[in-house]
Amino acid sequence: MERTLEPELMLDPHQALAYASADFSTAHQAVIDRFAAIFSAFNEGLVLDMGCGTADISIRFAKRFPKAKIIGVDGSSSMLSIGRKRIEEYHLSHSIQLFEGVIPNWSYPAPFDVLLSNSLLHHLPRLTIAWQAIKKYAKKGTFIFFVDLIRPESIEKARLLTESYVQNAPFLLKRDFFNSLLASFTIEEIRREIQSKNLSFTVEQISDFHFMIHGIFNG
Repeated sequence: MERTLEPELMLDPHQALAYASADFSTAHQAVIDRFAAIFSAFNEGLVLDMGCGTADISIRFAKRFPKAKIIGVDGSSSMLSIGRKRIEEYHLSHSIQLFEGVIPNWSYPAPFDVLLSNSLLHHLPRLTIAWQAIKKYAKKGTFIFFVDLIRPESIEKARLLTESYVQNAPFLLKRDFFNSLLASFTIEEIRREIQSKNLSFTVEQISDFHFMIHGIFNG
């Protein structure tokens, strides 16, 4: 099945509220737990959460690694507004800062020790943008950890996954999940890109519709 792009940014305030109200706790905590297991040496450093949305991943990361400083970047002011309120509620303003910006155009004065993203890649028009971001924000030794959706082999499979996993979700979330599956990359596409860029990253399937990319940037 060919890839079908969806909007790169979630600008609709109703969409932001729907995501903020949804329960992603199990999936998002699994992201943090996997990172901690893979990069067990990490304890503190400067972390970039690319496409941070309502900052749930950033908040969970700050709770797990209280010595880390997390910078979250997202292009949606609606998402960031909710994220800032959540950060204040958890009293984590000393650990997390959110910025409005689009990767990789957004800039920061220092390289990061960790590049983290959850569900960013399928919003990108091209995978090369992710590699540009790594080159721009990473340094030698930076931990890379991306989690995203896998594009199914057919529209029928995408519909089946949607009905199986988000059947009780609000219409807006079901619609977005289906469209996100169609906009995602296949594992084969990811591996080809990584090989073509001579990046020493590992790609693993971690669920029926998720994969992760992890490794250490060698500069």
